[in-house]
Amino acid sequence: MPLKIFRKKTPGSIEEKIGYKFKNRALLQTALTHRSAAQSQNESYERLEFLGDAILDLVVSDHLYQKHPAKSEGQLTQMRSMLVNAKTLHEVALSIQLQRELKVDRSIDLNNSPAQRNLLSCSLEAIIGAIYLDRGMRYAEKFIKHYIILNKEHEAIPSEYNYKGQLFEYCQKHNLNPPEFRTESVKGPDHARHYTIVVYINNSLYGTGTGNTKRVAEQQAAEEAFKVLLTTK
Repeated sequence: MPLKIFRKKTPGSIEEKIGYKFKNRALLQTALTHRSAAQSQNESYERLEFLGDAILDLVVSDHLYQKHPAKSEGQLTQMRSMLVNAKTLHEVALSIQLQRELKVDRSIDLNNSPAQRNLLSCSLEAIIGAIYLDRGMRYAEKFIKHYIILNKEHEAIPSEYNYKGQLFEYCQKHNLNPPEFRTESVKGPDHARHYTIVVYINNSLYGTGTGNTKRVAEQQAAEEAFKVLLTTK
C-alpha cells in the first residue's frame, strides 16, 4: 500500500513554490512518483530523471563555459561537479519542500538520510525533464538557473578562484585601499531577495554584481573589479 504523500491538492502548491504551472499536469505527477508506488515503469520518475539529468548537465556546462572563459576544462569540470551532485540537488529539493509532494511506498524509509537524498535529488531532475517536455528548453533553463545556478554557484568557485579574496590580496600587494563593498539595492520579497552590490577602490567604482544572496552579488562585483584592475595595470 503506497504512502500517499502526494495528495490531490498538492500539485498546485509545488507549482507555486517553483514558479511554474504545468500545461500537462500528468508530467508533474510522474515526476513525483517513485517506482515503488508506480503501476508501471513509465509511471515512475525514472525516465524523466534520465532526461532531466542530461538537460541539467547541458545548461550548467553552457553557463560555466560562457561565464568563465579563462578557466580550463579541468576547472570547469570541477565547478560543474560541485553544482550537479546529489547534495546540491537534495538541498534545492528541501528548499521547495519537495519531500511533501512525493508518492512512495511505505517500505521506503524517508528518515534514512542517504535514501531521502537520492530520492529527492532524482525527483528534482525528473521535474526538470517534465518542465522540458511540457514547454521546452527555455523554461527548463529558467528553472535550473534560478534554483540551482544562482543559489549554488558561489559554492562551486574553488577557494583559489575566490574573486573577493583575490581582490583584497591584489589591493594590498599594489598599495591600494582595501575594496569597499556597498549594497546599492535590495529588491523582492523575503523568500526571493535580489541584491545589487557595488565595489569601490580608492573611492572609484570598479565593479557591480547582482544575485539572490549578498555573497553571490559580492563575488560577481569582485570578479568584475579584479578583471578591470588586471586590464588597466
